[in-house]
Amino acid sequence: MPNPKKLAKIAAYAIIATFLMIFLVFYRPIQLWGDTLYEPVYTGSMEPAIPVGSIAVIKPTNPETLKINDIICFRIESESAITVTHRIIDITNEGFITKGDANEDPDQWIVRKENVVGKVIAVIPYIGYLGHFVRTPAGFILLIVIPATILILLEIKNITKEIKRKAKNEQISSLTHKICLNNNLGQL
Repeated sequence: MPNPKKLAKIAAYAIIATFLMIFLVFYRPIQLWGDTLYEPVYTGSMEPAIPVGSIAVIKPTNPETLKINDIICFRIESESAITVTHRIIDITNEGFITKGDANEDPDQWIVRKENVVGKVIAVIPYIGYLGHFVRTPAGFILLIVIPATILILLEIKNITKEIKRKAKNEQISSLTHKICLNNNLGQL
């Protein structure tokens, strides 16, 4: 049967690795694995299709290929860092008319084709809350600092244990050598 301490250690490493991956994926929604974007959704304008707290998985798309009913992520203004994720309800020569599924009226702007970030290809429900939480001071401490500290302390403990083991082995080796020398001298 596997050693419970070893299993606990493996579980601790797995948990720490999981938290680190969550941090890397959600601390700053950036491009990952090529051109895929992960954008958190913090409002209910697209419910029920995209629940509040979800992550929208977005692929850059040629705006010419978009059609009515596609859900797109876009910037209201070209220079804005803020993105909006809504459904296309009409297409004009000027761009796209969009609307949140939960909103009664269409958006007050026309989305220009150059402001389209991409098309929503998938939704990961509710995990955006975790991404938002990790960006708060409490979340950063709980999900990043504490696991990293535990990992460092475990490694210090392992290093200390290994140093003590080597020192003990050297003492045993030295004593064995002295005993052999004494035995050899006693036989002369």
